[in-house]
Amino acid sequence: MYQHLIFSVEEGVAIVRLNRPESMNALDLELLKELADCLTRCVDDRGVRTVILAGEGRAFSAGGDVKSMSQAPSRPYLLRLLTLNLHTAISAVWRMPKPVIAAVHGAAMGAGFALALSCDLVIAAEKTRFGTAYLSIGLTPDGGTTFFLPKMLGLHRAKYFAFTSEAIDAAAGQQLGFVHRVVKGEDLMAEARKIAGKFASGPTLAIAKAKELLNSSFDQSLETQMESERDAMGCVSMTADLEEGLNAFLNKRSPGFKGE
Repeated sequence: MYQHLIFSVEEGVAIVRLNRPESMNALDLELLKELADCLTRCVDDRGVRTVILAGEGRAFSAGGDVKSMSQAPSRPYLLRLLTLNLHTAISAVWRMPKPVIAAVHGAAMGAGFALALSCDLVIAAEKTRFGTAYLSIGLTPDGGTTFFLPKMLGLHRAKYFAFTSEAIDAAAGQQLGFVHRVVKGEDLMAEARKIAGKFASGPTLAIAKAKELLNSSFDQSLETQMESERDAMGCVSMTADLEEGLNAFLNKRSPGFKGE
């Protein structure tokens, strides 16, 4: 189905692998078009209950394809197309009513870093490097980098990383809070699959509403946010998953959610 992605779904877990290993999964126009299409499809696919985003070869993604930028007959036109497709993919991850896990190794730089930041959890191999990278080649950030970094790191720290393009390792990323867990390289996908399996077997609508509430929390007053919480509870109050969860709790057993 895709030339530059490897896509599979098993037991509700979709795995999307960037597949340009010869370029460290640099994000060129064709890859970004496929990624935007794939992630948009995952939004509406009822067979997908959680997504793992990963990269083939030596890295998650080295960022935008600098070679294609340097050779473009019209650089402004190419950059517009690149950002259009990148932003469609990022928005799909952020708005998707399903958890998305980034399984990151090697490097996540520039747009690759933005792609990881847009995910709900980041699991990183020990030697992974993260960085904004944009200003090091004279570009401004894209992919929601200026949306995610200030919220995750604070404004002044975000400015420092944007202005300097300084790269940090996975352990530092965990200390700063955007990396959820650091694991050995050989354990990366197993750990991501383990967490994804828990999400896929969870209460689907409740997870979707929790993600929606958390993502919107920065833009709301306390009172508006609590109204949204009340409305979300109303949405899940008649689901089979809630009925199962209540019965499991009362009978002191583990729930067997069906995603209903």
